[in-house]
Amino acid sequence: MKSKLWLLMTALPLGAMAQQNYTVVGKVKHIHYPAKAYVWYQEHGVLRSDSGIVEHDQFIIQGKVSEPMKAYVLLFQNGASPKDRPGPDQVGVYLENGTVTVISPDSLQHARVGGTALNKDQQEMMDLLQPFKQQEAAVNAAYLKAEGNDALQVKLKDDYTALLAKKEKAQIAFVKTHPGSVVSLNLIRSSFTPATDPPKSRMLIGMLSQDLQDSGPAQRFLAATKKAREVNVGSPAPEFSMKNTKDEMISLSSYKGKYVLLDFWASWCVPCRKENPNVVKAYNTFKDKNFTVVGISLDGGASDSREKWLAAIEKDGLPYEQLSDLQGAGNAAAGMYLVSSIPSNFLIDPSGKIIAKDLRGEDLIKKLEEVLPKS
Repeated sequence: MKSKLWLLMTALPLGAMAQQNYTVVGKVKHIHYPAKAYVWYQEHGVLRSDSGIVEHDQFIIQGKVSEPMKAYVLLFQNGASPKDRPGPDQVGVYLENGTVTVISPDSLQHARVGGTALNKDQQEMMDLLQPFKQQEAAVNAAYLKAEGNDALQVKLKDDYTALLAKKEKAQIAFVKTHPGSVVSLNLIRSSFTPATDPPKSRMLIGMLSQDLQDSGPAQRFLAATKKAREVNVGSPAPEFSMKNTKDEMISLSSYKGKYVLLDFWASWCVPCRKENPNVVKAYNTFKDKNFTVVGISLDGGASDSREKWLAAIEKDGLPYEQLSDLQGAGNAAAGMYLVSSIPSNFLIDPSGKIIAKDLRGEDLIKKLEEVLPKS
């Protein structure tokens, strides 16, 4: 019942390459000093950042990017820095020519963005989806509270399914009314999975302007529909090899004969870090029943990516094998499994067949109890 959160920071080409000179002006009240704000974005596969000091509840960050792109503004207070914690206060923006405004009464989590065309579209989309986010949280909370009341939980699952259908209609309506906005393209890529519904994916891309349809991200999204059968439940898990934390090359086939949970995550992904304790619990509960976990990290793009990856493994106490090619969103295994957002996982049986996808929390535990040996 948990919706997937999109947190991959990817550059979004808009056609012709054109340098963008951006300025982010932030006004956030009740700051706890010292404080510093950052703009994080990924350009040509490399994670980059610009920053500015917060003074008098305001900050200004200026920079240049090769083209309009999605980014995140992050705020650290009380002298904290990006090295101190994985889940900073943040809000998504688009970097483009002009002044981007970020205004909030208390935190970036509640900020409103604007100032440029793409950021006005971004705020409109956020306003559209916020009620659904609140309703999803309420239904999830009610579902957990109803533990033991099977009839009520069945009803809540039906309510949640109906809510997601309404949300999807609202998302499609936004795309229809904003066909030339890269915000629409990003919404499609973050909310719809080409592997699960190729016709709908092609339909949505077809609603966009021709320039956006021809862009690299849109074409890669469409290309994924042709590979759908490769990562469906019931199909063989794509084989790959990747280095672990000791620089040893590990192949997926080396785990044949076991139940394996391929867990895609990253040190900078807040939902991933929150989900890690559930994955550790599942591993510790079932590791003696022919089950293991293989973590695939989408860290990369910066000189200290390996250090952040290893530090996150240690801090979260991840006891199972960890692999990464440190290529960020370009991770080879993520590409093979059509992973467009994280956290994401695939449960593979001893024969090498995918038997479930995107299991979270208690859903993961229940599935493992169902398929693993009882004794």
